[in-house]
Amino acid sequence: MMGVVGIAGTIKTRLRSAGKAVVFPVLGRGPWLRRQLDRVRSAGVVTILNLHRVAPPDRSGYPPLAPDLFDDLLGFVTREFAVVTFGQLGDRSSKPKLVLSFDDGYRDFVTHAVPAMKRHGVRANQNIIPKCVETGLPPLNVLAQDFVGKAPADLVSTLRVPGYSGPRDRSFSTHLSHFLKMRPQSEQDELEAVLAPQFFAWDAFEPTPMMDTEEVSSLSQHELGAHSFGHASMEFETDNYLREDVKRCADWFGEKLSRPMRIYAFPNGSCRQGQAELVIEHGVDHVLLVQDAFDRDPHVHRRFTFHAYSRDEVRFRAVGGFASP
Repeated sequence: MMGVVGIAGTIKTRLRSAGKAVVFPVLGRGPWLRRQLDRVRSAGVVTILNLHRVAPPDRSGYPPLAPDLFDDLLGFVTREFAVVTFGQLGDRSSKPKLVLSFDDGYRDFVTHAVPAMKRHGVRANQNIIPKCVETGLPPLNVLAQDFVGKAPADLVSTLRVPGYSGPRDRSFSTHLSHFLKMRPQSEQDELEAVLAPQFFAWDAFEPTPMMDTEEVSSLSQHELGAHSFGHASMEFETDNYLREDVKRCADWFGEKLSRPMRIYAFPNGSCRQGQAELVIEHGVDHVLLVQDAFDRDPHVHRRFTFHAYSRDEVRFRAVGGFASP
């Protein structure tokens, strides 16, 4: 029998869903959308959308953007914006500029996102995690979300996570992901040593596939960057750790891809004051943050986290949502 907390959570979820069904059709079309586009154009700002996965549902606790909604996004932004890469930000355009910036390097970028972008004639920035390219496994927090979403309930309920005391209800995937990624890399490595054997003890476990080196190398039409070497949350690391990470990524790009590493995206929205400038000092042209705001800086860029579950939500989030230009 569902307890009071579970009932309350179910009610909140249904209310949020009902609210979205009413709000997004209003904000994702008509006068409000046009006014927001006019404000973006007048302000002369750049809109940078931070995406991750584009694929059909796969039961992961980290759901991808549906391919048909990604196609809707591309149709909308190619009409209303000049879709550019970071290297093209200095180009002249009569339309406001927008960058599609992907993180992590999932294989569905090759199988779903790239073909759609080719049809629409646009390119994107993809920031890969060298460790994930080498191992074929997603970052630990995503690996955990894969397991929580796909594994039988009895395995999920008995999952041993040292130090975790959060909920284990329908929000378990999100809370566990945050717990794992918001800590130093040394602690994440210790947790991975405990969790990974539990995940893979389930014979049917299928983690989200990552691009391999050959697939990354094939992306000659797109703009590549590094998303740290192993998806570390840099606010918990020393400046020396960050310096070494930038160097390690640059060396990997040179050795494995035969190209310079000019773009560095901080993982998990995690960055202390002064760290972005430290990366710039080490020869990187563009540093990418999140911050869910429009961008004005030529080198340190703010991005909007992008997800959507309807065409109206796609358009609403493509113009920055409620953010002011």
